[in-house]
Amino acid sequence: MKEFDFINERYNRQENMPEWGKKRQKELSSKKVVVIGSGGVKTTLLTALSAGGVGHIRIIEFDRVEESNLNRQTLFSTNDIGKYKGLVAKKRLLQLNPTIKIDWVNEKIDSKNIEKYIKGYDFIVEGGDSPSGRNLVNKTCLKLNLPFVHASAQFNYGYVFSVVPQEKTACFACYFPNDHKRRKSTGAVPVSILSTQLAGTLGAAEVFKWLLGYRRNMIVNKRLCFSSLLLSENFEYVRQKRRTNCPVCSKIFKTSQKLSVTSDKTRN
Repeated sequence: MKEFDFINERYNRQENMPEWGKKRQKELSSKKVVVIGSGGVKTTLLTALSAGGVGHIRIIEFDRVEESNLNRQTLFSTNDIGKYKGLVAKKRLLQLNPTIKIDWVNEKIDSKNIEKYIKGYDFIVEGGDSPSGRNLVNKTCLKLNLPFVHASAQFNYGYVFSVVPQEKTACFACYFPNDHKRRKSTGAVPVSILSTQLAGTLGAAEVFKWLLGYRRNMIVNKRLCFSSLLLSENFEYVRQKRRTNCPVCSKIFKTSQKLSVTSDKTRN
């Protein structure tokens, strides 16, 4: 009984919101989310998911804390420099909310291990450290029929969009067709806490929309972009239709459709 009262007290401000409520809060406790990376955007996003009560969060992160991270990666402090990010993030998030489960995978995602680490989860937060990494997550989520969000920030700009394979929405390669075969990262880019926190919050909202049942309100087939917070402070949607000739999703959707037809014939 004490545990119930504790949880109720922890979440009562959001449970009293009509669009949230106790029933949805209880359902959140059974949901599982994978967050790939724990950098600037992801620290904000992870904090929101943990505070909000997502029941099981898996952090996949192999990197260590560097001093240059500290202007925006708010889960870490100066004393954490040199420590594994995933380990520190797990510790801090469980201090924030000890009623949830968090596990840490100290590996870099690649084609050999990605399915093992994301299969069976409800939602994926994409966080590849390079174009090839992001495209790998995109391709695997499409294959496994897993929804995911991509949130990004640099300088004082940023954007967010979600991909929902069940609805055959535009995939990552549809948005960035010229990026599909580029393997190397462009390296460190200038960025501030203003853009990473905003992008992280917008990304977390997409996760909650999916988990709380507001899937029709998700940012799909378009990007929500924000411009320089120090100058124009503009927000706008940039539309993106799914490309019928996309080298990634068009092939996967076509294959899954064939498998579905074959399965239907077998049942009949």
